[in-house]
Amino acid sequence: MFQSLIIIISCILIEHVSRILLSDFIEITYNSGAAFGLLKSVPELTLILSIIACLIIFCVIIFAKLNKISKIGLSIMLGGAISNLIERIFFGHVIDWIPFLFWDLNFNLADVEISLGAFIAFVFSVSLH
Repeated sequence: MFQSLIIIISCILIEHVSRILLSDFIEITYNSGAAFGLLKSVPELTLILSIIACLIIFCVIIFAKLNKISKIGLSIMLGGAISNLIERIFFGHVIDWIPFLFWDLNFNLADVEISLGAFIAFVFSVSLH
């Protein structure tokens, strides 16, 4: 669990510190919805779903019998999810700052962490069983 905690905290810090360090060079957008701006009209529901998702991922890390790499993937995913959750709680929205080249959308490093962590957890849970 200690390794998971270090990964989770690192992911949270990477998102927030990198945005602060790059603040003079980036364009910030605000997303009160979920991925791709879904559920923008009900930010309270997005907040509740974010809390539930974090709790489920946390319980899986703690209680499920997982291989080490899948646990690392879920820890990365949880770090990104908590990072976005912190912004939802304190600001009412997620701060996106990385432009998506092919659509008029932005995302943040927490979104990358969520996607990468989910990919790692899935690939290594399937390939090792």
